Amino acid sequence: MPVAARPIVFAPALLLAATACFAGASDKATANAAEAATELGQQGAAISGEVQVPAGARMDGGKVVACASPYQSCKTKIEAPLRQIGGSSWAYELKLPDRGPWQLIAWKDVDGDDEASPGDYLGIARDGAEIAAPASAVRIAVKLVAGDQSAAKASNGDIPGLAGNWSQSSTATELVIGSKIKFQPSMATGYGTNLGGTFGPGSATNTTIVTESMPVTVRRQMNLAIRRDGTFTWRITKIQPEGKSCTKTINQEKLGRIQTSGGKMTFAIQGGNESWSGCGKGGSGTISPRSETYSYSNTGGGLRLTGPGGVNWAFRRS
Repeated sequence: MPVAARPIVFAPALLLAATACFAGASDKATANAAEAATELGQQGAAISGEVQVPAGARMDGGKVVACASPYQSCKTKIEAPLRQIGGSSWAYELKLPDRGPWQLIAWKDVDGDDEASPGDYLGIARDGAEIAAPASAVRIAVKLVAGDQSAAKASNGDIPGLAGNWSQSSTATELVIGSKIKFQPSMATGYGTNLGGTFGPGSATNTTIVTESMPVTVRRQMNLAIRRDGTFTWRITKIQPEGKSCTKTINQEKLGRIQTSGGKMTFAIQGGNESWSGCGKGGSGTISPRSETYSYSNTGGGLRLTGPGGVNWAFRRS
């Protein structure tokens, strides 16, 4: 399927799980990372910005935590304290050991239980997108954790109406990441570029292999099961050209939780598996946590997802 923006959007359950991971990270690893962060932070690998809190809320003792991707394990954890700069705004600056990418969470552990629990304040930067350092003016809005979920979640009010099984089938042109051989002119002194000669070292042209998005015709069948709590199972089979004379079949199963807000649907993928075969080859693997965000509409009893790279998928209830 087309490569969507990468990023990772935290659904409430994922966000709570993430805090459990970074809360339990080893103190020694954190100290080592902090020492490295100080050195590299002086070289410009830093992320700074503001945390916005609800009116009347206090973030004294709160912090911003940067986790190295993948965020679930948070093997490298860097923290920065918050400093009030006026009203509901609190500033932070993270000095990081490398440029990342990183994922940022603002958190005040009100009850001191080292977990994101009801009564805490919690927020995620840029809907969970990965952020590379250096970066500035990165804003994080926190909200009160209510009940057993974070109030920092998206509205999600229409998810119960989307619950059920959906199916889709199409043949369309999509952008697919692939490798292509290109002949590029060698650069030399003189007037103009000579495209004559042979290919290879010392010739007027060089042969290079580049990875890029290419338009191909993809046959796609999908089944999407959405549950009332927002969790989903998404099974995908797609067939696409591979080389000049054969096809590649890809089967995927993605698991996670959806969020909806402002006409956008985000699939926060917790994991899954995939397999592929074609051209006498095959293999299998796991799907890493990430997010995919599409525009969506839910009219006439159907569900349509649209987005870059040729995404225009019409689902019907099955």
